[in-house]
Amino acid sequence: MKILVLSNLTSYTYNFRYEILQAMIEAGHEVHVACDNDDGTKQAELGKLGCRMILVPFNGKGTNPSEELRLLRTYKGIVKDIRPDIVFTFTIKMNLYGALAARRYRIPYVPMITGLGELEKTGKLRAVLMFLHKRVMPKAKAVVFQNQANMDFFKEHGIRTRRSVLVPGSGINLEKHCYYPYPSEKDGLRFAFIGRLTPAKGIAEYLSMAEIEKKRHPDYTFFIAGLCDAEYREKVEDLHFKGIVNYLGQLPDTRDMMREMHCLVLPTYHPEGLSNVLLEAAATGRPAICTSRPGCREVVRDGVNGLYCEAKNVDNLVNVVDEFCKMPESRHAEMGLEGRRMAESRFDRAVVVREYLELLK
Repeated sequence: MKILVLSNLTSYTYNFRYEILQAMIEAGHEVHVACDNDDGTKQAELGKLGCRMILVPFNGKGTNPSEELRLLRTYKGIVKDIRPDIVFTFTIKMNLYGALAARRYRIPYVPMITGLGELEKTGKLRAVLMFLHKRVMPKAKAVVFQNQANMDFFKEHGIRTRRSVLVPGSGINLEKHCYYPYPSEKDGLRFAFIGRLTPAKGIAEYLSMAEIEKKRHPDYTFFIAGLCDAEYREKVEDLHFKGIVNYLGQLPDTRDMMREMHCLVLPTYHPEGLSNVLLEAAATGRPAICTSRPGCREVVRDGVNGLYCEAKNVDNLVNVVDEFCKMPESRHAEMGLEGRRMAESRFDRAVVVREYLELLK
């Protein structure tokens, strides 16, 4: 078959879709990938894999009507030129524009819901997105969901689907993200925030918590890795200069960082599909402190492989971090092992790959 995959960035596609693309190519399919190139190395690796890469400039936060229409026309042009047998899409904008492009030429399409985004909010944009979802999702061959809450949202809001498929997020490559024994805490605890530094990911709460805890425990270290939004750059640089946090910037690979941490902290209220960084922490054998939102609670169970904190509540986050710190090191290590067991039993990326191969059949 000739397959077209519409994605946002080469880094995202490589990190979370590589095994799916690999399985499709090994099964003898011709795979075209259209995405923006934010990482030349990752683009080259996808090319070596056998993907036929198409560069499409992409702005995930763009709302300018002329730019959005241009992107839609670009997708329609790609579909017209390639004439694929099926189109797979990921994330809201590609799901909608890719569906409209595929429908224009009567080509089957399968979107993956990686989170609800603006659908959870209020306002004109939500109304537009709701209208478009109700128009294109019923015509999809299947709609792939990453958590049950998102699937229920579609049903409750009248967004019909011909077939719904539930997969464990993007899954996790258990060989690439292998287990590492829990590190010694004798020199102080090391906490990490990994992800884009945006309000919805809880970066403001993490920074405030770090300021409070650093005064109480000077030997604790609070790391941050990820692309920083402009509104937080000055604050993060100031706290980094003062030695309160250690900002590492955007890392191409966070595995070495993760293995040195004692706990991942993700006080997100972002409408996640399934948090990839929580999956990586679990696979590595590291406990996590996170909210109980959909996309988080599927990976972290309170008191088992991590602890829950309240969203948008600095005081509660501080209390939960203190609760974690009072636990013995052996308990932290046990939580890490539970996370690894959960990753192996429920989130192996091979499960996601098998689902996509079945969809092709």
